[in-house]
Amino acid sequence: MRASGQRIWFVSVALLAAVALLLPGEAEGKAAGKPAARSPKGTATATRSRDATPARPASPALQKARAELAAVKQSPARRRYRHNWEKAIKALERAARGPDTGPALLDAARGRYALYRFSAVEGDRVAALKLAARASKAGAPQAAALAAAIQREAGDEPAPVARAVRRTAPAPAAPSPRRAEPPHVAPQAAPPPSVAAGEDDDPLDPVLEEALADAPALPAAEKAAETPASTASPAHVTEVHSWTSPDYTRVAVYLSQPVAFEKRELPAGPDHPRRLALDLHPAVLDGPGTERKVSDALLHRIRAAQHGPDTVRVVLDLKGTEAFQVFTLGDPPRLIVDLGIEEARREAVTRALPRPAGADEDAEAADRPIRRIIVDAGHGGHDTGAIGPRGVREKDVVLAMAKRLAAKLRSHGFEVTLTRTDDRYLKLEERTAIANLARGDLFVSLHTNATPRRDRSGVETYFLNVTDDRYARRLAARENGAMDVEETPPDVQRILTDLDSKASAGASRTLARLVQKEITARTRQSQGPVRDRGVKSALFYVLLGARMPAVLVETAFISNRAEEQRLASPAYQQLVADGVARAVVDFAGQGRVAAR
Repeated sequence: MRASGQRIWFVSVALLAAVALLLPGEAEGKAAGKPAARSPKGTATATRSRDATPARPASPALQKARAELAAVKQSPARRRYRHNWEKAIKALERAARGPDTGPALLDAARGRYALYRFSAVEGDRVAALKLAARASKAGAPQAAALAAAIQREAGDEPAPVARAVRRTAPAPAAPSPRRAEPPHVAPQAAPPPSVAAGEDDDPLDPVLEEALADAPALPAAEKAAETPASTASPAHVTEVHSWTSPDYTRVAVYLSQPVAFEKRELPAGPDHPRRLALDLHPAVLDGPGTERKVSDALLHRIRAAQHGPDTVRVVLDLKGTEAFQVFTLGDPPRLIVDLGIEEARREAVTRALPRPAGADEDAEAADRPIRRIIVDAGHGGHDTGAIGPRGVREKDVVLAMAKRLAAKLRSHGFEVTLTRTDDRYLKLEERTAIANLARGDLFVSLHTNATPRRDRSGVETYFLNVTDDRYARRLAARENGAMDVEETPPDVQRILTDLDSKASAGASRTLARLVQKEITARTRQSQGPVRDRGVKSALFYVLLGARMPAVLVETAFISNRAEEQRLASPAYQQLVADGVARAVVDFAGQGRVAAR
């Protein structure tokens, strides 16, 4: 029995040895895997295992929802309307089923954050955080990082996360102004404007950059199946609109996407007037061609027609020899033609500039003093503007301020035109057209500021010009209704560098300095410390093409809880109105207003 048992034992050992020789890789893998599994730190084995496993393709519902959100982000026409964002985000939430729950909720959180950066509505930021929390519970590994980045951007992240970030971030070259001024302590004296601007020039967190990208990050299998829209697809010409007066005309051609155009000026002939032809290519006209007669001194008629299979031609039949300006605006793309702008701008600038010492008060320049002020309340209608943490809406605040400012200016003897007197939506180019049609002498656009950093505060005033300041460009992009910072189109750059525009910018800068000084001084006198963020320049579309000195006032930060409360108060609204009115009176000069 003992010998038989030994033979069985030797056979078993031999079989095991044979198996080990046949499967060496598996045995080594198990042997190598055991220490890694026992290591308290090591997740290397699990990580290698995950990396080696191909990503599971998303369900058709999730792929469709992702594509829908990407389409909203990429389309200037669609992303301007909240319902398009809501539809795409809700589709992602509905796709959160089974294994797709975490990834779908993470994409929904990213989409909601992208909407927040576009809308400046605090509720969208809060909703993004809630979706990120749900995604984290569902196992999405990047959800916690997204939530931390959103909180960090706002300045209200949990302390442990903040410490971890500071340990891993590179040391700054100089002390950060944000550290020197706690959010709850307001400065007693205004810091230099350059310091205030630099505060907001923080680079965007890469986690947030991913959320703002045109399309969510997709697994390789989905990327291969995805067919991007062709960049050569034709633009659709959706509308041609015009605003006219006896001495000024603005024409706007609205497009579905940016498109190249060729400008041709054709001299008058025996059987036709002088013409401006704009060929847009590749483009198609939505609907039949249009022809519209215009009753003014500058333009006979406007025609738009399909000129070949992929070219749309817009023709303006001109009267006289008046110069014109053609430039493009983005988000949504449109082509703008201004007639009657240059001579009127020269007149406005001449009235705005100080008279030389000893000049004759009865000179021609004094015949028409500065007396007609255009007051523009930003946003309106479906465009709420920014919404603060307590729900105060920018469009309501600035309309109340505009009405108070109009009353104050009228009490000083000025004529006032409001671009809107109620809760209605106006396109940016329409606001400028209203100012030009009314032959305004000065243009003041009222807004409230907003930023993801909720400790930002203060007042700043802008005039039209290009800038390299990243903060100013971000702000202009938001007020222009753009998703991203845009490069200055070459045609706009040429307009801003001509001599008449430079003279207008100088007068606008002078007005901006007076407005900034009056608002900050009055706020400190009656409501306590306020940050003077200075006078700056940026490419605001609402100011572009104005044939008069023009400024845009960011009256306070609606994203700051304390300043949101201040903006909602009638006392502060009246204070802003009084300050701007005083600045206009000082700019115009008491004697010239009295000459009315």
